[in-house]
Amino acid sequence: MPMIVCHSPKGGAGTTFLAAHIALGLSEMEAGQGTAGDVTLLTLSPYDSMPLHFGLQPAQRLPALGTPADAAVLAAGIGLYSEPDAAQDARLIDMLADEGFLTPTGERVLIVDVPAGDRLVARRLIRHATVHVCPLTASPDCVALLPQVLEDTETSGAGETAFVIGRLDETKRLARHVAAFSREILGSRLVAKIRQDQSVPEAIAMLQVLSRYAPSSAALADAQAAAQAIGAMIASARGGEETPAAEETASPGAALAKPSTSRAA
Repeated sequence: MPMIVCHSPKGGAGTTFLAAHIALGLSEMEAGQGTAGDVTLLTLSPYDSMPLHFGLQPAQRLPALGTPADAAVLAAGIGLYSEPDAAQDARLIDMLADEGFLTPTGERVLIVDVPAGDRLVARRLIRHATVHVCPLTASPDCVALLPQVLEDTETSGAGETAFVIGRLDETKRLARHVAAFSREILGSRLVAKIRQDQSVPEAIAMLQVLSRYAPSSAALADAQAAAQAIGAMIASARGGEETPAAEETASPGAALAKPSTSRAA
């Protein structure tokens, strides 16, 4: 099972939103290709907002990995799990290996949402990951961290790192300039942007998945492009062929050149 670790050096980059929609996108791609693979989404946050992105009730609590099948939480065909004490669990990697989650060529996919503050557990996971997805904000303080982030990615042992600019407000000149500068620095490693879109909190407030509440959402389209790019990286790691759609959206030019249709606040 290939493992995708979603972790940002900065809070507020939309990591949980991105992890949820990568899971949704990969699940749809697997179903569209007629494969038997499945998608598991694991959140390590002690304050879990992941269920809200699947239209579940705020009171919904996600089970731990290894929970019996009759107690599992499934949403859109995706298994949702939570390990809020993972940072203190010395057996985390062994547990994932025992569950078969660390086999890069497997048909199943595991996405792990790691809070920004849990840098140490993120580093433990990233060295076993097929892909590390690193959301950034289009802000000067986040860009100032790039040298440290790039140094970490070079020494982490991860398969690949894909950067995504999250919650990009294109109505702000500084944000646009920071995004353009990030693209110059990161090149092909910057695979997508997620435009700030009021539809995202509105969908959460209505307890609906974003694709149902606002199918024309700019953030949804961007997240789907990100999922396509990550899917292409997973296919490459498996030794498979990239789909034409994945090849098109995997380039940062394709993902970043879309005209703005965001309902940004």
